[in-house]
Amino acid sequence: MRSVYFLLLMIASLATNAQSESTSLSISRSNSKTTYRNSNGLNSFDIEIRGTIEVSDDDRDISNMSHDGYFEVTKTSFGSRRSIKITREGSVLIKRYYEGRTEVNFDPEGRKWLAEVLPEVVRTTTIAAESRVNRFYSKGGTQAVLAEIEVIKSDHVKTHYAKLLMKRPVLEKDYPAIVSKVTGNMNSDHYITEFLQDNMDKLLRNKDAAEAVFATTNKMGSDHYKTQIIKEALRVQPASLEAVKVALASASKINSDHYKTEVLTSLMRQDNLTDAIVAEMINTSKSIHSDHYRTVVLTKALDRNLSSNSHQRAVESVKDINSDHYKAQVIKSMLNKTIDEKVLSELLPVTSSINSDHYRTEVLTSMLDRQDFSDATFKQLVEYGADMSSDHYKTVVFKNALDESDLSEAKVIAIINAAKNINSDHYLTEVLTHAATRVRTGSDALKNAYRDAARKIGSETYYGRAMRALDR
Repeated sequence: MRSVYFLLLMIASLATNAQSESTSLSISRSNSKTTYRNSNGLNSFDIEIRGTIEVSDDDRDISNMSHDGYFEVTKTSFGSRRSIKITREGSVLIKRYYEGRTEVNFDPEGRKWLAEVLPEVVRTTTIAAESRVNRFYSKGGTQAVLAEIEVIKSDHVKTHYAKLLMKRPVLEKDYPAIVSKVTGNMNSDHYITEFLQDNMDKLLRNKDAAEAVFATTNKMGSDHYKTQIIKEALRVQPASLEAVKVALASASKINSDHYKTEVLTSLMRQDNLTDAIVAEMINTSKSIHSDHYRTVVLTKALDRNLSSNSHQRAVESVKDINSDHYKAQVIKSMLNKTIDEKVLSELLPVTSSINSDHYRTEVLTSMLDRQDFSDATFKQLVEYGADMSSDHYKTVVFKNALDESDLSEAKVIAIINAAKNINSDHYLTEVLTHAATRVRTGSDALKNAYRDAARKIGSETYYGRAMRALDR
């Protein structure tokens, strides 16, 4: 881990010292020592490090190091080379300063140069990070550490300092400020995620901090990391309604259908959702381009007991599904629960956009089996059945409709009139003979509708069969 931390020193040196656009960075490791070299052709900056390093309270001197510690910093600029080497011998730190190959007394020039470069070193690497965090915390508490984190440029180093801060006895009331200030000026979604995930258990104990965690995802550009944080937060503990609203707003900005679906379905597992929030989730599904993923979200939402308003949102979303298979799947899921008449009347026209007679038949027969219809809405349904190309599938719908137990005469007449759209004498006769038992005991209007439909049969054999069925 120490070698990874010191990599940031060279990255920071590149930003601070480079004087041309072409730069190179090399890293080599040997046992416990790590060497970094940053070069842009004109300048180079090298560090060798081993063991644990501590710095003075003003960050301008190396104050201590472990027994195996070693620190060397070298800068070459336009052919001019300066370096400092620090080792430990017993309880004493031995500091040597070189200009070129010549050793010069450390005091005063070496000390002066070290004082110039070391503050930048400690703020762009994790050198002495733990001791620095402890120092700031003991002097000014959480706010002092946060103030230092704000002036650190590297997201990696910010994250390291923030994680060290969270190991201190920080008060829960300070958690929201920690989340906001640590992530507020970070550019890397990776490091934001690393900090939040490492401290999720603590941060979610505080309601305001939990909302701040979800709010952080709003500024993130990566769909992957945004999804990772939201799902992890929901896994740790249920979110408040306010936090869910924030997460939903963040989900609406996700471009990936896959990740948006993961977030929405994770949110839908919450037990505390209001119908209004579920309706908004359904509305958000309209921004999912994939028929598959939109179907996943809608079917998950339709498992809940939804209001008429939420069902209407679902109807609006299903309209834009192109696949007959997925459109039928969503509508059948919707039909598992009782739907009011208004929603049914809005859903029925959607069935006309199902081009496959097979899938449209599946939907219409499911409606007949699971929903109650007024005479007017029932008439709509059989008319959408009559609009199919296949006489076979028309017959399936009409016979299923005739099998309903509570058919009014108006509904039977609607079926018989719709059956006149069947071109095949065979299938038309099947429907009429299926209706005959209801027609025999019905009104003259019902019998006249039957006879009128039978006149459309061209075959004398089939016509005779239909008429005999009425006279039995």
